[in-house]
Amino acid sequence: MCGELRIDALFREGKTVMAYPLRGCWRCLPVTEGPPVKVLFSAPKKKLHRAFQRNRAKRLMRESYRLQKHGLINQICEMNCQLQLAVVWQQEGLADYATVYARMSRLLSKVQTDVAAETSIQA
Repeated sequence: MCGELRIDALFREGKTVMAYPLRGCWRCLPVTEGPPVKVLFSAPKKKLHRAFQRNRAKRLMRESYRLQKHGLINQICEMNCQLQLAVVWQQEGLADYATVYARMSRLLSKVQTDVAAETSIQA
């Protein structure tokens, strides 16, 4: 996901879910061209002071998302909408891969239930 205006709108208008050490901010939009899910990964300098720590945290988040994204993408395609998702690291210091994988799984399931609830309310 790119574009300063899109990212600002996502954090301003989006809904938030937590699965510590990850925080997800998401918003559903009408279908446009491009992929059904656009994702942004962020590791702030305030939480992870060294660049190699931030890079490692983003690498862990990307890999765990890559392995678990299929259920979310299938659901979004069925709903005929486009999802913007930002995943932000919240913990000071790094966590191991097993923890990040489990929390990403929890985060994605929360996003799926929230998106389903929101689209059923709008329909």
